[in-house]
Order: sequence, then C-alpha cells, then structure tokens
Amino acid sequence: MRRLFLFVFFIAASHISFGQCLDTLNSPNLQPPCFPDFLPVCGCDGVTYRNACYAEFATVQQWEEGPCENIVIDIFPNPAVNWLNATIVTKFESNVNLYVFDRNGNVYYYDYLTSVTNRALIIPVNGFDYGLYVIMAESNGDVQLSKFIKWYE
Repeated sequence: MRRLFLFVFFIAASHISFGQCLDTLNSPNLQPPCFPDFLPVCGCDGVTYRNACYAEFATVQQWEEGPCENIVIDIFPNPAVNWLNATIVTKFESNVNLYVFDRNGNVYYYDYLTSVTNRALIIPVNGFDYGLYVIMAESNGDVQLSKFIKWYE
C-alpha cells in the first residue's frame, strides 16, 4: 500500500508545473541595449538587476520593483576625478550611514541620510588623494560596499 501511495504521489507531482524563472529558450544578451538608469528590480532568481530591461535581457521572466537586498548602491563615474555620483536604494524606508574610506580605513567622507528609499547624491572627491576608495552604505545592520578609483585630471 505504501509503495502504491508513493507511486501515485510521484506521478501526481510530476504533472504539477512550477513557473519557470528563466526563459531557457532565449539566450542572454551580453550587451543589452538598455538605458543605464539605476531603477533596481529583484528577479525571480534572487538577483538584483540594474533595471527591468537588464532583467529581461538576462532572460528573467518575472521581477518586482526594488532590490532583492535591503540596501544597494550604484556609483559613477569610475574612476572619479572631481565628483562621485551615488544612488542608494533601500527595500524599506530607512536611515542610512554613508562612508567613503581609503584602503587604510581613513574616513574621507561621511553622511547620515534619513528616510531613504531612493536617494541620489553627489560626493565631492576633488580633495581626495589619488588611489582606491571604498564607499559603504549601512542601514539597520545591512551593509553594501562598492570600490572606486580617485583619478587625476
């Protein structure tokens, strides 16, 4: 009787169709013709994409607006000469501590941002020494890091 139950369960389970996350018939495009705006979406595969166009070109079939992580950061240009543009997006409205420090841990910039869901800011880096820097966004114990180069003119 137990074997019959397992056999029936296996046959029934094999006919249940679970939605696919990726379109396996469509191969990903390495250079999607997408706009570069940072409007993150969370794909059904658990990956945060730059925007819906990037998710679509990665063959993701479903996504939700907003990042998969609690906080994400996007920076440009990299390398930076005088200014670094940063966009911080949080899954839920929260306060964010933003740091820029060098490879020795010296803090070059700090800002406390309140009630962030999507915030763009410009960080002056013209007074920084040339070299490698890390920008860190922290909110409610979640941390996101990104590296950039301070370059000369």
